Amino acid sequence: MTSIRSVSVLATAAFALIATSSASAAVIDFTYSGVASGQWFNGTYSGQSFTNKAFTITLRGLTESATALPNGMGYKSNTSGGTVTIADYGSFAVTSETAVWVNNTFGRSGFGIRDSSDILSLGDNSFNTWNIQSSLGPITSTGTFNSAFSTTAGLLRFNGSTAVTFSATVVPAPGAVALVGLAGLAGSRRRRA
Repeated sequence: MTSIRSVSVLATAAFALIATSSASAAVIDFTYSGVASGQWFNGTYSGQSFTNKAFTITLRGLTESATALPNGMGYKSNTSGGTVTIADYGSFAVTSETAVWVNNTFGRSGFGIRDSSDILSLGDNSFNTWNIQSSLGPITSTGTFNSAFSTTAGLLRFNGSTAVTFSATVVPAPGAVALVGLAGLAGSRRRRA
């Protein structure tokens, strides 16, 4: 009876922790990937252009940092810890201060240099109700690149428009995952006894 009660208490605590962690701050990863052409303006690959290379851009934010845009148009979240990976070049840290945004009015989302120019924008009806605080996607849509951004390898710009796959993934709090694991372990031990 005690082991059943222990499992019940652990499971209840685990689910309560998950519920409260989703209501409070959580890490959210934003990923943009596709095939594009572009150029390096300076740094390691200064002056080099590339054509039709697979790329992935990943930015990290906190769900609690999402703020409403004026006139109820959407939301913006400052991001950090970004990386860009380009086939045949490698992976580099994004050093520009970036933000992910969503315009609910026009069903568009993207990312840009904080309080400045858009680097990439893409449109899809899925963005009409998204608030940058939950997982979304994957969504594949036409993405338009507008400006350059800084990386540890130099200033980089992707060119034109291309198909971009976007996803936002809320990362579970490590404590919640561990607690669910402990509840499962206790349950399996009880069944063996």
